[in-house]
Amino acid sequence: MHASQEFILAGGVFLLLFLSAFLLSRLRVPYILSFMLAGLLSKSFLPQRVGEVLLIFEHSAVVLLFFFIGLEYSFERLASMRKVLKPGFLDLLLNFFPAFGLSYLFTKDFTLSLLLGAALYPSSTAITAKLLMDYKRLVNPEAELLIGILIFEDLVSIILLSLLAGFTLGGGPDPLGFLRGLLAIVLLFSLFYLLRGPSQRFFTYLDRGVEESLIPFLVLGFLLFSSGISLELGLSDALVAFMLGVLVPEKSRIFETIEKSLSELKDLSVGVFFFMFTFHSKLSLNLDFWLLLLLLFSSLFFKFLSTYWGSILYGFSKRVAMRASLSFLQRGEFSIIFASFYEPAQSLTFLLVLFTALIGSLSFVAAPQLSRRLFPKKEGKEPLPTPPS
Repeated sequence: MHASQEFILAGGVFLLLFLSAFLLSRLRVPYILSFMLAGLLSKSFLPQRVGEVLLIFEHSAVVLLFFFIGLEYSFERLASMRKVLKPGFLDLLLNFFPAFGLSYLFTKDFTLSLLLGAALYPSSTAITAKLLMDYKRLVNPEAELLIGILIFEDLVSIILLSLLAGFTLGGGPDPLGFLRGLLAIVLLFSLFYLLRGPSQRFFTYLDRGVEESLIPFLVLGFLLFSSGISLELGLSDALVAFMLGVLVPEKSRIFETIEKSLSELKDLSVGVFFFMFTFHSKLSLNLDFWLLLLLLFSSLFFKFLSTYWGSILYGFSKRVAMRASLSFLQRGEFSIIFASFYEPAQSLTFLLVLFTALIGSLSFVAAPQLSRRLFPKKEGKEPLPTPPS
């Protein structure tokens, strides 16, 4: 392909992503869905080789996404998440296992059911966080719990991602790959925990001795290089990227420089990833629509139930619990990442993400008014509860 054609294709895709997100944002459609719909519609007129042009963006998206998730944590912060353990485990039990059970009951396909259970477990971090900011609901008492559950879901999803990557190695069930993934998780967490001290000294040296403009080259190069090595060894590149993010000290010049200089690259890569998911996926309407409807309604019901019950356990009133439950129904980025492992899961997952994201966004907007109508008793300003130990 000539260089001019590569530029035209790459530029066309980025313009298409901009236009789809810009136009659909007027209808309150989340960016993730805009990118996925753009990929679906462009299958009919864009050549397949567009994937070769944007290969580095597509493949680095998951690595950058999990690295930035890791930046938000430290080992100490991970250990201090005890206050959301009960709502978090309740969220896992009521959203993973029912979806897995219903899928297996209909399909008798263990791998497909496992992937659908994983895909329907986590709420969308990107969509939920953006809605909380757009509608100025971060000051509400339930925001702390929702963010805590999102963090818990992120951590569990990273572990599930590592295990399922090994389990589906070669396109089918691989128990040895599953055990390999489990062992790799334990070893990686242990290794990175032991590296805390040396890494702190290393980052202190970088803070003092390296110019700010050179830091993105070092970080991006090391991140991609280590992720490539982990894939060669059969390890999860997402887990390695997450742990590398955890090692970066939050109160350092390196941390600030990374957030300032690489966050836009992460957003670009993630946008391309969702675009390419639907562009490359062999999406088909030749699926069991009864299963689709059952999974859609059960996923909405169980997410609502787990969030409501978790909010009550956390100490919230019924009104606040209802508002939280109606604000947490949307699935998104993790669901698509899980589905990308297994082609038979992709059509169902795409439609489930599409419907839950749209229904969840509308439910989020209506949540304050609905909760007031259902629980009209005046409760005054809700104080932040003392989380149960």
